[in-house]
Amino acid sequence: MTTTPTLRGSTCASWGGLVFLPLVLGLGAADALSPEMGEPAQAPILEVEASSLKLGAAVIDGEVGCQGGSLAVDVDDEAIAGDPLVGVWQRFAAHAEGDTVRFYYFHGDGNGLYRYGKVGLTNTHAFDYRVAEGRVRLRFRKTGEEASIPFTITADPEREGRSWLTLDGDPRDGEGRYFRDPRTAAESCEISDAATNDAPRGIGNRLWSEERSFAAGGMGFAMYQLQPQTIDGRGVGWFHRGDFDEWTTEALTYRRQGDTLTLHFMLSGESLSTPMSLVAGSGGRGEETRTLELADDPRNYWHRQRYLDRGPSFAAVQELGGGILPGLCAP
Repeated sequence: MTTTPTLRGSTCASWGGLVFLPLVLGLGAADALSPEMGEPAQAPILEVEASSLKLGAAVIDGEVGCQGGSLAVDVDDEAIAGDPLVGVWQRFAAHAEGDTVRFYYFHGDGNGLYRYGKVGLTNTHAFDYRVAEGRVRLRFRKTGEEASIPFTITADPEREGRSWLTLDGDPRDGEGRYFRDPRTAAESCEISDAATNDAPRGIGNRLWSEERSFAAGGMGFAMYQLQPQTIDGRGVGWFHRGDFDEWTTEALTYRRQGDTLTLHFMLSGESLSTPMSLVAGSGGRGEETRTLELADDPRNYWHRQRYLDRGPSFAAVQELGGGILPGLCAP
């Protein structure tokens, strides 16, 4: 299978590996924040030594899908000093299906995400941000909503390496208080050994995506992210749908039995089966392609839908709501 060139100038060669990076990295920068946005009087800020904020994101060795870069967030002290918010800040510790998910993710380059919902079904909003003089300025891309918020970061006296972020006037959660742990979610960029298979035959360990351009501008997508199957054909996965500024993620399990695919959506409890087929073909440049066709796609109102094989799937962090977490696999 020949990989498709990545979107928006990324150095990665696999569209699947960076399918969600444009949600974070390619849709505007911090300079897009409105210069007219008023700056309220600065509140007292508790200073924290940048070097004490140990993110400890591990670098995962390997060249699958990317060239010239690691598959993890590699944050050094200099980056932290320039942007103390870098990383994933969680409102709640989510461990089991149905637990509340709520977090801010700051990528470190003026791009970020806010995700909320429950383990099994989440909604994600992309935003631009800028840190200056003890405040973080946010602009949510879909709505254009803006906020300028004083924040404080303190070390947890009871848990080594954990830090707490308090946002005074959190636009999504009032006065939000979030924690960041070392090495949060770096493991979501790992690729299984099966992903190196040059001639995949099944549907597991793949990203299956359908994209559509809108006449009014922009692009929407629908995607099944299917993890590797077990010997009896079962596997876990996620269904993603959105428009590259906001998208939802829904957890599922699946089982393929011949030409029948059964999907069970965890939080809603829906179990539905659809006839399926895999079709080999060629793209516009002559590259080999594979298409998954669902005759009665339950996430297209039981209508036929085709999804293109976009490459190997990545691991996912269940406590962060599952599925791909954009930005973590940046080169």
